[in-house]
Amino acid sequence: MIIDMDHLLASPIFSANRCSIGFHPLHTSYAALVYAAGLLLPKWIRIVAIGLLLHLLTDLIDCLWMYQSCRECIANQQVAQLLDWFSW
Repeated sequence: MIIDMDHLLASPIFSANRCSIGFHPLHTSYAALVYAAGLLLPKWIRIVAIGLLLHLLTDLIDCLWMYQSCRECIANQQVAQLLDWFSW
């Protein structure tokens, strides 16, 4: 998806223990608010917005799984507080 083009702006482009939520520009909470606002627009934009929100959800699940097995891997990232709230 085009949403993952923002990974090319990161340095390094790939890091195995990095959570993309909160790190890449199109994976931030502000971007999620824009995607959610897209749900109020015409049908074709709603479909794209749903896809973008589902993409963020799958990335969040991936971060949660990574955090469950290696808390110190993403302890310094912005998403760590959100993952603390989700983890049980």
